[in-house]
Amino acid sequence: MEGYAGGVLVRDEKVPQGPTEGTPVLVCFPSAGLASTIVAHYVVRAKELPRCATFQSPLLPSATVVIDSLPNPPVRAYGDSHVAVVVSEFPAPMPLVTPLAISILHWVQSRRAGPVVAVEGILHRQEDGEQTQEEDTILGIPSNAAMKDRLKGAKIKLLEEGVVGGIPADLLNEASAQGQDAAVLFVTAHSADYPDHRAAARLLETLDRLLPSLELDPKPLMVQAEVIEKALREGMKFHKEPPKTEAPAREIEMFQ
Repeated sequence: MEGYAGGVLVRDEKVPQGPTEGTPVLVCFPSAGLASTIVAHYVVRAKELPRCATFQSPLLPSATVVIDSLPNPPVRAYGDSHVAVVVSEFPAPMPLVTPLAISILHWVQSRRAGPVVAVEGILHRQEDGEQTQEEDTILGIPSNAAMKDRLKGAKIKLLEEGVVGGIPADLLNEASAQGQDAAVLFVTAHSADYPDHRAAARLLETLDRLLPSLELDPKPLMVQAEVIEKALREGMKFHKEPPKTEAPAREIEMFQ
């Protein structure tokens, strides 16, 4: 089955049991510390999820993501009746952000799945005199009152005021307009240059409270975080300052 939604070609793939009514759907696009990308790959591998759909557009990068020696398009979905994950290793081009968000929500509707939960790593910019935000704070934004209650029930702090952009923003706007249950979770990452497994582990812990059916264990990610951090500390001994990237770190400004 295939069709266009929001100007994006969506192709369902044949799997024994794909997402169905009530299946939670995670949406993971690249963000600070690669936190969302790490979460996506961890869930897909831990749950052994088959690829169940692809999202295609001429505006997407002409690239393939090779996993287990097999090619995969830049934006795709994995899932079964318990959980689904929409993932991309590439940021969505600006002209495609809104169409892609709409196509994802329409695909979820076609499966009668949901809720939709997008996860995002952010860099926290501390202003002069501002109190330091707790490292383990996860901020959530719901699409409606029902999801607001659900976030509160999972003890997730709500973002009271702010401005959010990109795929998460369009998912929230469209879901709110269509009456769909959706939320975005933000976690603070320490760096835009290195994978932040601790941030990803905090997201997994929060998702486990919000969506208990996932039954995810973040401990392996914490072990990876300790190994990576130790290697980075050793590497820093040989440098007077951390390596710099060509592009500046991306930051998302929010107000609490």
